[in-house]
Amino acid sequence: MISDQTVDRYYYIFDARDRRTLVLDRSTGEEVVWSDAPRVQLIDYVAEIHSTPILRRFARWCARQSGVEEVSPDTATGRLWSAAQPSNQHSNWSEVRADTNELVVEAAALGLPQRNSNAAQLLAAHACTHPAARQAAIDAAHMSERWAEFDADGASQAAVQALRQRQIDWLLDTLGAYQTEGERPSRGEAKEEEVDYSLSESSPSTSGTNRKL
Repeated sequence: MISDQTVDRYYYIFDARDRRTLVLDRSTGEEVVWSDAPRVQLIDYVAEIHSTPILRRFARWCARQSGVEEVSPDTATGRLWSAAQPSNQHSNWSEVRADTNELVVEAAALGLPQRNSNAAQLLAAHACTHPAARQAAIDAAHMSERWAEFDADGASQAAVQALRQRQIDWLLDTLGAYQTEGERPSRGEAKEEEVDYSLSESSPSTSGTNRKL
């Protein structure tokens, strides 16, 4: 889905209208569209099976991989993470996103090119509050990978590949949990707390460690 050399291959700008970080291809100057990427297709398929609330869970799981839960709630990252929780869903997203906008722009424009893991962590938390669940899932997956890349330093490629595999496992385990439950819920009808299927949001099983997309 994403090259290991993402920061060298792509650059980032902040879209003030949509209030999200855009990934642009250095060779064309155009935004990268991930719709044909296998993992995004898997994300879309999971949403079709489970309804979109599961994508919120996946986005939060991705952000957790960056250690976002350990961040002080008084920081921009902490505030965004708190706002992204199910109990706060949509209640104050606009306010928090507006209040943290300047730091998010700085993280995208300056932090990512400098391989700053804190910037990637902030953007992963910010992604979780995007109004569109699909975009939240895609952006959180991307930014958590950047965090893994930057945080691992000399072993960045291995760290990114390992995180990608865990993302795939989480999504495939979600599908496996659905298959064992039986009846498919109507899309858009299930509330987040109801779309459980005994799958932990905190970590995927390790049964599919060789599954790749």
